Amino acid sequence: MQIRELNPAENPRDAAAVVPALEQWRRDYMPDVPAPGKIRLRHWCMNGYQRRTEAVGVFADQDATLAEGMAVVDYDLVHNLDLMTASINVTARGRASGAETALFEAVVRRAAELGRRRLALGMPARMAPAPFVERYGGKLTDTAIISMLDLGAIDREQYAAWAEPSAKNGDYTLVGWTGRCPEELAESFLGVMDAMADQPIGTFEYDWPKYTLDKLRFVEEQLEQAGIRRYTQVALAPDGTVAGFNSIGTYPDEPERVEIWDTGVVREHRGHGLGLRIKAAAALWLLEDRPSTRLVSTFNNDENQWMLAVNRALGYRPLTEFPSYEFAVAD
Repeated sequence: MQIRELNPAENPRDAAAVVPALEQWRRDYMPDVPAPGKIRLRHWCMNGYQRRTEAVGVFADQDATLAEGMAVVDYDLVHNLDLMTASINVTARGRASGAETALFEAVVRRAAELGRRRLALGMPARMAPAPFVERYGGKLTDTAIISMLDLGAIDREQYAAWAEPSAKNGDYTLVGWTGRCPEELAESFLGVMDAMADQPIGTFEYDWPKYTLDKLRFVEEQLEQAGIRRYTQVALAPDGTVAGFNSIGTYPDEPERVEIWDTGVVREHRGHGLGLRIKAAAALWLLEDRPSTRLVSTFNNDENQWMLAVNRALGYRPLTEFPSYEFAVAD
């Protein structure tokens, strides 16, 4: 078994080495969720704003060109300096041969090298509890639910009714854009992005950094360079500030599938049905602007009953649970 450092974000050969394993991993443990395309993989492995991402692959031996699986780790450079987050994606065959444990131990070693004291790791429920969770003292912190919407099956008239102003939210106006946030909305958009900080995350401890204009423009430029198009639908309050939003990522090599990245409403504007209205309008916008789109996936903490209720009303179907565990990292 050999562990190799990889850079799928910049090196096409590294990406090609892990894509077959990622596709098989999805078939083994999340068969209802489409496998990621190469552009999504590249985006997944890019460094973030004041955040670093690293990837390693596990190979059967030094001559193998295709990996049995891969791990991706992320760590902040300014906040949460005790924490590293990780994902480990190994096929069922790789797990049987010990590839999963080899990757986990490599991730723990890297966390110790960086002086991180906590390692957070999520995995599909069909994989959990992985053998190393109990062996290395992992504790469950929270569970997310992956859900999928089939746009071909929705009632468009009902969606159009939900997207219209109601008695509770008639004072709000919907506005949408792709790519760069308009300058006149940028400052209040930062405020609604900060509203994500009070979403339920179980017992997981995380210091949400303030969203800044520098970070917003960094993310927008990175997406543009990668060829990724982001659809942003917002609700404007009567004073013209952003009260709520929905952000959807689309990848050019995945014409049928898109992914909801974030949905949030500023606390003082909650309770007006804005989440349902914004998400219904965003879905109709996608159908008009990107007619190839059929599937919309989303990811919600199981304690976020408010957004889960909105998703169920819209027709999202829960596919799998995704529990997360935390491990203490020794010196």
